[in-house]
Amino acid sequence: MLAFLGAIEAEIVSIRGRLRDAVELTVGSTVVTVGIYTTPSGTRRPVAVATCGVGKVNAALAVAALAQAGVTEAVFTGVAGGVAPGLRVGDLVVATDLVQHDVDLTALGRPRGELLGEPFAWPADPELAARVLDAARAAATGSTGRVLQGRIASGDQFVADRDHGREIHTVFGALCTEMEGAAFAQACTGYRIAFAVVRAISDTADGDAPSDFPSFLTRASEVGQALADALVDRQP
Repeated sequence: MLAFLGAIEAEIVSIRGRLRDAVELTVGSTVVTVGIYTTPSGTRRPVAVATCGVGKVNAALAVAALAQAGVTEAVFTGVAGGVAPGLRVGDLVVATDLVQHDVDLTALGRPRGELLGEPFAWPADPELAARVLDAARAAATGSTGRVLQGRIASGDQFVADRDHGREIHTVFGALCTEMEGAAFAQACTGYRIAFAVVRAISDTADGDAPSDFPSFLTRASEVGQALADALVDRQP
């Protein structure tokens, strides 16, 4: 079963609105809504939808709930701050892999971002990421912007400083930064859930980020629904 996960309700509400015959399952602090997702073209598939809350721990806890609900594929969707030069508000980024930019064990001889006993980055499932990339291109409009593929960096920080954003891009080679994706990726890997992450750029991680972020949420929700429609239509 496919699942869609978002950090906050505004990012996922439009996707949940497509479910029919929905049932709610509460696992720990996570409410997983399972129902029949019906696309405008008439495709019907069982889908789970959940909101996890902001931050890496919340994302990992939500993955545990999805696993208990029988999810085999999961897509994290929502917004992110662009840190790569030239990235614009409205662009969509599909993750190739994800890193934790706020991890620092350099005193123990590890590169920044790498935990002991863990990889530096968690690669998205190639087959699911390819489907998400195809769906993102189908969902993209002139107002949405470009669809790109690359690394996403995660940390328990809202990046609103241009120099900090540039450093994340320089050190990690990331296109954008957010607060859940790498933990979601790590947890999905542990639970053997195929995963992909797609983010709409809501701001450019600079001084305007606090005002740009909330103003873009409604638009991001509409983009997320269009992407979910296209992805469900492409389910095997």
